[in-house]
Order: sequence, then structure tokens, then C-alpha cells
Amino acid sequence: MNLNATLSTAVQSLFVSSAEIQTTNNNIANANTPGYTRESVSLSESLPDGSGLGTGVELTGYQSVRDELLQGQIQSQTQSQSGATAELNTMQQVQTVFSSSTSDISTQMSALFSSLSSLAATPSDSSLRQSVLTAGQNLANTFNSASTSLTSLQTSLNSQVTQDVSQINKLTQQIAALNPQIQAAQAKGQGAGTLQDQQDQLVLSLSKLANVSTTKTENGITLTTGNGTPLVVGTNSYALQTTTGTDGMTHVLDTNGVDITSTIQGGDLGGTLQARDKDIPAVLNKLDSLANDVATAFNTAQAKGYDVNGTAGVNFFSIPSTVAGSAAGIKVSLTDPSQIAASSDGTTGSSGNLSSFADIETSKLATSGDTPVNTYANLVYQVGTMVSTANTTVTATTSSLQQLNDQLSSVSGVSIDEESANLIRYQQAYEAAARVVNTVSTLFSVTMNMGDTTT
Repeated sequence: MNLNATLSTAVQSLFVSSAEIQTTNNNIANANTPGYTRESVSLSESLPDGSGLGTGVELTGYQSVRDELLQGQIQSQTQSQSGATAELNTMQQVQTVFSSSTSDISTQMSALFSSLSSLAATPSDSSLRQSVLTAGQNLANTFNSASTSLTSLQTSLNSQVTQDVSQINKLTQQIAALNPQIQAAQAKGQGAGTLQDQQDQLVLSLSKLANVSTTKTENGITLTTGNGTPLVVGTNSYALQTTTGTDGMTHVLDTNGVDITSTIQGGDLGGTLQARDKDIPAVLNKLDSLANDVATAFNTAQAKGYDVNGTAGVNFFSIPSTVAGSAAGIKVSLTDPSQIAASSDGTTGSSGNLSSFADIETSKLATSGDTPVNTYANLVYQVGTMVSTANTTVTATTSSLQQLNDQLSSVSGVSIDEESANLIRYQQAYEAAARVVNTVSTLFSVTMNMGDTTT
């Protein structure tokens, strides 16, 4: 190998070692940067010269040490965790509506039956009759309050849906804008690691909001929702929209105006929609059924007896014509304590029909097939189960995410010890190449001065 070839090989080595030192220093500097992916240089052996001798090494580019499989799993678990967290937060608020207290539905039902029992001893006592009406009104008010709290909570989630959609659109715009920048950098052989890290963090943030699928293409990443609705394709982002539906709820539409609300799962948006459109309505349905069954049972008992004036009993409660809305609409329809149909035969002082009211407490309701108190207890248990299930999911996904992030860190994270060792090795290589360059330079100088008698 001649001196020119040797010099060329040494210079290439200097260039490569310098790139390795710079990359290693950058890794060390970003060791604690969230989302940073360790970078390395890509090298290849130079083509041999005409004599078959090697000509050193070439720098072919820069690459980030990534594990796409782990990143995909982290995105998936993030979607599940965020969705479960959103559902949990909402259902915990639902649970407070049914927390045991001196004013919950179960307590008020027991108070109503207790007041009827007291009336049985002296059915003509106006104060005891008033106590029955008051207890009935308290029960109705408690049903009303529970229903109002649930519907208010359900409606309040509309704003969260709007906020999530707005944030999704911002993120998809930023992700789409990075696609051509990454492609341009890679085409020039430049390091695109920083841009890829930014994009990965944006996709992870998007995963916290909704279930998205990621596909690598020659034009960058393509993102779609779980049902295939495009969000990002190449340089284009496709904004989601929101509108108020006929049900009064905020619906999510794709860029073409198609309603995709029911298809969205995972992430904060999916968890919010699950709680708003499925969990809370399920609880409301149970509450409405209970209110309707209790009211119907009391009205049936009223119809069997007579009031103080010997008149056939009229409805104790008024309820809507449909089961839906019964909890919100139930109220005591009697306007006077004397209207309570305690008598079984129309005579003054009779309390025979109060047994019909007493039987309600231990009889099975038409819809639930259980007693009123047990039906309410089952409703409370159902809410508790929803909270427990969501909490279990949050705990499981949090643990899984920790493990996955630890695995990714072992692959893509920066080890200061490893990078420090690499830095010493690259510096030594740089110094060795520099000595070769210096030696060849000296040889060139000696050769050029050979025969020069002035030196």
C-alpha cells in the first residue's frame, strides 16, 4: 500500500472515530432525557484497492437502537391503562352516589316501611299518617337526587370528550409534520434519531388518548383508530370532529363526518366514552327499574284499600309512563295524609290494608325478582364491581408498563458505564489514526526534501 492510500485510510478512520466520539458524547449527555433512544454509527468495510488490500472503514450513517415490538406493546398497554384510569375515575364518582349513609335509598326505604308499621297500631293518627307521606317523599327525593347526580356526571363527560378530540388532532398534526423531516434526514444519511424520538413520544401521548394502530411505510408512519379510521398518512393528518347527537351527548365523527363514537376504545377518550355511554346508563337503568317497581308496588297496595273517608285508594306515587326516567320523575302523588289507604274494608280505624304495604318489603319485585332492599344492594354491588374491575386493570397495566419500559431501557436506554468504555475506545482509535496521519505527513515531508542540499 502506498503512502497516499495509507493516508486516505487513516483520514477515514479519523472521520469515523470522530463521529463515534460525538455520538457517544451525545448519548451520555441525554442519559436522563425522557424518551431518548441510544444512537450508534453504522460502519461498513471499504472496498479493497486494486491489489486486494483493505482500504479501511466507511461511515454509512447513524441509527437509533430501537425495539419496535416493545414500543408497540408499550403503546398498547398505555392505551389500556389510560382507558381503565378514565373509567375508574368516573365510576368512583358514581360510587359516591350510592355510598352508605343516613340518606341513601336503602335507608329511606326502611324508614318508609317503619313508618307504615307504626301507623298500623293507630291508623287514625294524623301525625303518623303525615310521617308516612314524609318518608315517601324522602324516598322519592333520594331517587331524584341519585338520578340527577348520575345524569349530571354523564353530561359533564361531554367536555372531556371534546378536549380529548382536540388534543388528538393537535398530536396527529405534529406527527404528520415529522414524517417528511425524518424521511429527508434518512435519505441524506443524517441521524434522524432525535426526530424519531419526538415522534415516538407524540405517538405515546396519542396512545394515552385513544386506541391507535401504527404502521411503518416508506412515507413514514401511518396511524389509524382501532376501526381503521385514518389519523395520519404520510404528510397528511385527518382531524376528528365532535357534534351533539340527538341524545344530547357529544359524538365523535371522522374527517368525512361518519359517527365513530361507538368504535373508539382505549385511552382516555375510550375510557370516558365507556363510562358515559355504557357504565352510567347501566346503573341508571337499574335505578329506574327499582324506582318504577317500588312505585308500582305501592300503587297496587293503595288500590287494595280505602282512605280515612272510605274512598278507594289512589296512587301513592306518580311515575313517568316509561321505566326510563322513573328515578328522576318519581314523586308522592298523595296530597293529604288522609288519602293513605290503610283500611281494608272502608271502615274508620281499620288498618287491614297496611299488611299489603308491609308485604312489599319482603316480596320480590317484578323486574329484579328480589326484594327492594336486596335489589338496591345488588345495584350498589354492581357499581362496586365496576370500580374494582377498572382498578384491577389499572394495577395490572401499570405493572406491565413498568416491566416493558425496563426492557426497553435495557435495549434502547443509555448505560453510562458502557458509553464511557466506548468513549475511551473511540478516543484511542482516534489517537492511533492521528499518529498514522502524522507519520505519513512526516514521511511525505522527508521524501519531498530528499536531495535538497539546502536542508
